[in-house]
Amino acid sequence: MSIKLIACDLDGTLMAADHITVTQRTYNTLLRAHETGVKLAIATGRTLNFTDDVTAQIPFVDYVIYSNGACVYDRAAKKNIYTNCIPAAQTSEILELLSGFDMYYNAYYGGMVYVQENKILHYKNHDLPQAFLEQFIRCSNVCEDMKKELEGKDAEIVAMYSVSDEDKKLLVEKFESMHLHITSSLVDEFEVTASDVNKGTAIKGLCEAIGISTADAMAFGDAMNDYEMICAVGHPYAMGNACDELKRAAKNTTLTNAEDGVAAAVEKELGL
Repeated sequence: MSIKLIACDLDGTLMAADHITVTQRTYNTLLRAHETGVKLAIATGRTLNFTDDVTAQIPFVDYVIYSNGACVYDRAAKKNIYTNCIPAAQTSEILELLSGFDMYYNAYYGGMVYVQENKILHYKNHDLPQAFLEQFIRCSNVCEDMKKELEGKDAEIVAMYSVSDEDKKLLVEKFESMHLHITSSLVDEFEVTASDVNKGTAIKGLCEAIGISTADAMAFGDAMNDYEMICAVGHPYAMGNACDELKRAAKNTTLTNAEDGVAAAVEKELGL
């Protein structure tokens, strides 16, 4: 069974601890793999424009699975080859609901981040590096009325941060009644997508589009938004810093992201 595709989560996986840097070892290893004919994908909860600094560092990446699997972007063709977003009517309903809560939230649409201006004061930083947050801010569109801005549009993700247990319980019950998919990409954050959206369905869609089997795909992750992707591929790896549930789901565990765990596993599997 050969490896024809490598898919890597970003934060906590491919990226160094600063969430910004691809190390030289990781770059060199992925480049060698790519030169043997292996296709490369990044698979992230970030939106598309928030991956530009990553692909600038590793410009030979072929595909971007973004917004937790809502879309897959073919970098050579410069277009999405797979999409599955929250319908416009549900997007409006979600944003109307959240407008009544004292919390920070954002929505992803068209590969970009939209932020409700009067909710920014509720954001709390939980150990994310300042440089990473500044990068996120540069990728964001601050809206006076996000519901109006996104009227008639299908959101990729709506994400909520620092939600109280009481409010989260109410919101989860509502989102479940709307048949939305609920997951988490970061500490103290949770998000919703369309019902069958996750990195697993996206990587299956990608493999089908490029004519390979998921059995020949390798994937790396650290958080529960990577769970379905890890379960979907023939060569799954949990990072050494991954949550316990993901480690139990994966057949293999590599080193942490701070120890170049992706590079170590790719070198071993491909004999590089």
